[in-house]
Amino acid sequence: MLGIRQPRLIFSAATIAALVAAAGVVGMTTSVAAPAHADPLSPHTGARPSTSSAPHAGPGGHVYYIDSTNGSDSNTGLSKTSPWKSLAKVNSSTFKPGDVIAFDRGDTFTGAATLSSGGTAANPITVTAYGTGAQPVLTNPGQWNILVLDASYISVKDLAFTNSAVFNNDDGTGITGPKYELSGAVDITANGDYALVQDNVFTDVGVGVKTYGQYSDIEHNSFENLQIAFVGEDSGSQTSYGAIGVSLDNSNEHVAYNNFINCRSTDSPYGADGGAIEIEGFDFDKNDITIDHNYSRGSQGFLEVTETHSSNVNLSYNVSDDYQQFIAWDTTTTPDAYTASNNTVIRRHDSFSSPLFDIYYYRQAGPTPTASWITIQNNIFDTPYQSVFGVFDFPHDHNLFYGGPNNADPLGYPQGTAVQTEYALGTGDLIADPQFVNYATGNLRLKATSPAIDNGAATTTGTDLAGKPTNVGAGVDMGAFEYQGTEPTADAGLVDGGFENQTTVGYTTTPWRLGGSLYSGIDVNQGKAHSGLNDAYLASSGAGYWGSVEQTVTVTPHSLYRFSIWERNSANIDQGYIGAKTPSGTILGEVRQGTASDYTHYIVTFNSGNNTSVDLFAGYWGPGPSAYAQLDDAALTGPTS
Repeated sequence: MLGIRQPRLIFSAATIAALVAAAGVVGMTTSVAAPAHADPLSPHTGARPSTSSAPHAGPGGHVYYIDSTNGSDSNTGLSKTSPWKSLAKVNSSTFKPGDVIAFDRGDTFTGAATLSSGGTAANPITVTAYGTGAQPVLTNPGQWNILVLDASYISVKDLAFTNSAVFNNDDGTGITGPKYELSGAVDITANGDYALVQDNVFTDVGVGVKTYGQYSDIEHNSFENLQIAFVGEDSGSQTSYGAIGVSLDNSNEHVAYNNFINCRSTDSPYGADGGAIEIEGFDFDKNDITIDHNYSRGSQGFLEVTETHSSNVNLSYNVSDDYQQFIAWDTTTTPDAYTASNNTVIRRHDSFSSPLFDIYYYRQAGPTPTASWITIQNNIFDTPYQSVFGVFDFPHDHNLFYGGPNNADPLGYPQGTAVQTEYALGTGDLIADPQFVNYATGNLRLKATSPAIDNGAATTTGTDLAGKPTNVGAGVDMGAFEYQGTEPTADAGLVDGGFENQTTVGYTTTPWRLGGSLYSGIDVNQGKAHSGLNDAYLASSGAGYWGSVEQTVTVTPHSLYRFSIWERNSANIDQGYIGAKTPSGTILGEVRQGTASDYTHYIVTFNSGNNTSVDLFAGYWGPGPSAYAQLDDAALTGPTS
């Protein structure tokens, strides 16, 4: 959560250069080792620093070498034997398309530099490393920034940034003005369109990357163990700002394949502040932003949106193992047409109870949330201490919700209502344990029996967070990881899955029978089937009664099976269950599903255990008058050992 702030200003290139020069202190400090950056559970995210490189200039450009140990700012800088020494020389020089500014590996460079001349789409200016060894470290203790990109088509690659991007209230203006605008270790101004920030490591900075330029591409970086950028008085209140990985302040941005580890600081009047990504600032609308394939662990939240209008923001295939909201909007913002799809969001910190999608009061009354704000699909939400929705029931379908071992109500309750009725499941939504490979260690890939497998809605995304193909098996999986193992596909002998041969369902009928006490039967050639002519139905007129359609099948012990069925039901169904159990009633696999106005496919994968037969079932608890479910095209596949 952020502190109270005032409107921002945009400054000219000349003003920016002067301000940066005033804020920066150029010189040498003791060498700082580049930090560890990789997370073993996200091998395809984060920085990919190399240990050796020999940069080459683009057409018409030169490589400028900077060596803080052996260089001199009176050298030409055009060879490794005649390198410059400092960021001060970079700051005072002019570059052209194709030029490369290369820092010596293993060295530390202190200060700040502004690049006010840019490249082209085909021939950018590049700031990077050369030589062998660890990433060169750029630092500027107690100052606003390190690199300011004040022109288009500049790339920043394979560097380590530390101990910078902080400011104070010595001028009495709080969180406002040039110090806020320029408070990023890499700060991209409104002149800096088409910046590329890639394979860098950011530690102990207040803000890693702040961009006011459009079409920024921020990918494969590691943001770790950040600090507060500002603590002090703003507009009469004690507040804080910072510990932010990426700050997006304009439209057409892309943030992908980054690691955000501990983007959080407890040096805040709120107790803690920060987060992986912010969309913020009054200056520009923030439209057409894509945030995909990122991994965040231990950050204060994943995305916060404040002081702006934003639309067409897509979050997909991200993991958020953080503290507060997955998306937090405050009352100074108006979002529209967001999508959140195939994210895995877990919360294991019981000291925070904020809903995962929420709007909170911040300085002024805000807009009323509406369905147009966001569509939520194909995600996994494991929230034992938090609900998914707070003040509004945003549109959601084909998500997997889990309240954890504490049996929390994962969807949440409408706030301010007299009757606290839980938000309802949407079409294709499930409540079940997602069955991660190892929740305790943070391995959020899926076990073979996970209910997330193949129960998602169709998607066109090509790869998951681990770089593996999506849409493997019978369909798309929920969450950020697609299961890649062998799935049972052989027909396992379920009889009359289309209900074409049976004409009634009762307690003693075969192969399908009635379990429980609801009304049951077969719709024979009534135009209600998913395919063929017939379907089975369940109906009820009261609350609190269970009914199911069941069939006993023979199975091989200790084998993997998959039971699937298509269901359409009334809008008041919220406790439907599909699964497999032993003849004595022990559940082997089960999902809870809600309403489905059109036929929806549900899949349960289970291990047969010691059993040679199991009971397959699909049914619901009667919610009240006029409830029904129609069932068709059941199938059982297996076995797979």
